[in-house]
Amino acid sequence: MRASDPQPFPVILIEDDEDLREAIAVTLRMNKIDFVTHQRAETVIPLLRPDLKTVLVTDYKLPGMTGLDLLKIAQKECPDLAVVIMTAFADAKLAVEALRAGARDFLIKPFVPQQLIDIIARNQPESIQTSEVVTPTQASQLVGSEIRSPAHQLIAADPETIATFARCERVAGTDTSVLVTGQSGVGKELVARHIHLHSKRANGPYIAINCAAIPDTLLESILFGHEKGSFTGATKAQTGKFEQAHKGTLFLDEIGEMPATLQAKLLRVLQDKMVERIGSTELIQADVRVIAATNRNLQEQVKSGHFREDLYFRLAVFPIHVTELRKRPLDILPLADFFLSRYRMNIGRDELVLSEGAKKLLKTYSWPGNVRELENIIQRAVLLADGDQILAGDLELGDLGANSLGIAKNAIPDLSSTEEPIMDAPKSGTNIASDIDEIGQDIDSVERDHILKVLAKVDGNRTKAVEILGISARALRYKLKSYKEAGFINN
Repeated sequence: MRASDPQPFPVILIEDDEDLREAIAVTLRMNKIDFVTHQRAETVIPLLRPDLKTVLVTDYKLPGMTGLDLLKIAQKECPDLAVVIMTAFADAKLAVEALRAGARDFLIKPFVPQQLIDIIARNQPESIQTSEVVTPTQASQLVGSEIRSPAHQLIAADPETIATFARCERVAGTDTSVLVTGQSGVGKELVARHIHLHSKRANGPYIAINCAAIPDTLLESILFGHEKGSFTGATKAQTGKFEQAHKGTLFLDEIGEMPATLQAKLLRVLQDKMVERIGSTELIQADVRVIAATNRNLQEQVKSGHFREDLYFRLAVFPIHVTELRKRPLDILPLADFFLSRYRMNIGRDELVLSEGAKKLLKTYSWPGNVRELENIIQRAVLLADGDQILAGDLELGDLGANSLGIAKNAIPDLSSTEEPIMDAPKSGTNIASDIDEIGQDIDSVERDHILKVLAKVDGNRTKAVEILGISARALRYKLKSYKEAGFINN
């Protein structure tokens, strides 16, 4: 970018602490803010010019030149540049000094992500758009910096989620295999796609497959492909998912449901980077980065003999755990607003908002179905709401969900004090789950109780049960088989 070029510039972030820099980078990307990162103030000086249009966010304590020293230089080179200084709590007096020296604002660590976003929003030049993309030519001139442009929208306000995506970015630039774990509905595929979009394979294909949703007899063909006539019904040759994902990423969801015979073949493909179609002896190159996901404890499955130990170690080189929604409460309302924006637009009700009573109920509910359940509830509430607000009753949750968290009833906010009553709702899968009253259960026990209670409520109808639970019929069969073997059910 030439000195005379008046185009807007990405936000400049200067932070020498790697973990904090990554955490802030994730926050900026979540909010679709383009930015570049630096570890030292000295590398930013060549970028300073009178017409620089951006926000500069810098730590005070840096190796070499301090953030305050850079501020003083910036005041001379580009007096209109918005500079924000970050300081530790013990250095609060330095924030005052920075303001006197010309800083637009300051942040005292530790701070919540929204504080940073608000400060950037207040100080951004009007010509800067958060969707601005830095070209390769511009990037080549950003000495000592790291370009970070938003690739897809992420919603994360809770420190747990921000830490998860920071961990994603540590591994994204490599070809290391990743195992994403977490309960159903927490957003494991979103994590996988995020890794792909920020990897060197981002321009290649991203192929996703749910191993539990495909019958065992077809899964091998779908993964590895087949030749014409290799089995009954194979009227033409078909490429498999590994071939389709060549030079890209293959996401294997519910890997724990893969039958043992295919586990051995998958291991060979991961080791050799070659795939052999059914009915063929020809080896085909498969340059693929594999990301697997599961809601099961694969280590326990290895011990019980249901999952190959060598395959587990091949897949779990870099594990990433996605926390349940109830354990990242700061994400609940931002996610609810996101889903509300999506579904109200579909029916032309842009004025629809969440009432305060609805927000309180969303925050106290236990979310056994995680983000997927939240999305379904918001989608339904959009259709049920009569006015310009979604009331607590429109959510059809009642106040039962908080009990499954082991929270005393007197610790739940009194929602009855709002202008809208909490309505009793018909029993659904989410209500059934809230009947669990055991405290301190492990996750597998909670999941088992939830599944068995849902089955009891639908009189054993598995078709209805999978619809309520949000899992595949094959996954339900597998779980029931394991419960029977463990003695939890008789038939």
